[in-house]
Amino acid sequence: MKTEVLNFVKTPKQREYTRELEERATEFHGHGGPFMIIGLRMGLAALDLLDSKGWFGMRCRAHLRWTPPDSCTIDGIQSSTGCTMGKHNFDVEEAEGISAEFRAGEKRVRVTLRRDTLSFVRDSFDAGDEAVEKCMERLREAAVEELFQVEQVQG
Repeated sequence: MKTEVLNFVKTPKQREYTRELEERATEFHGHGGPFMIIGLRMGLAALDLLDSKGWFGMRCRAHLRWTPPDSCTIDGIQSSTGCTMGKHNFDVEEAEGISAEFRAGEKRVRVTLRRDTLSFVRDSFDAGDEAVEKCMERLREAAVEELFQVEQVQG
């Protein structure tokens, strides 16, 4: 019987938002957009807050509409954290709004997109391409606290 050698990634996931990270996520997802950026930012915040290396060192359960464009958030989270459905360390539950609970060891954190930010993003789609691009720029540059409510979760 032949033994398969698994080539595990040893380097931690990056914790800073960069255009290179966004480009890799765009290639994975197939296109860029505001909801993918939201997912990238959520995952990066969780890596930092949990002091996690990502990949196998954390789990994610996302709560959102399980249809595009909201579901594009999922690929942003997968790209930034290394949590994936294929490794079974990523789950999705149908819900209104957008939030995700991340766990690394005994630590847990919930990252919830602020309602005003979600409204801003949805409104940008109705206003055309230029508005969507401005929205994406704001999502890239805003402080974590401006975009999300972050809370430690017990248990």
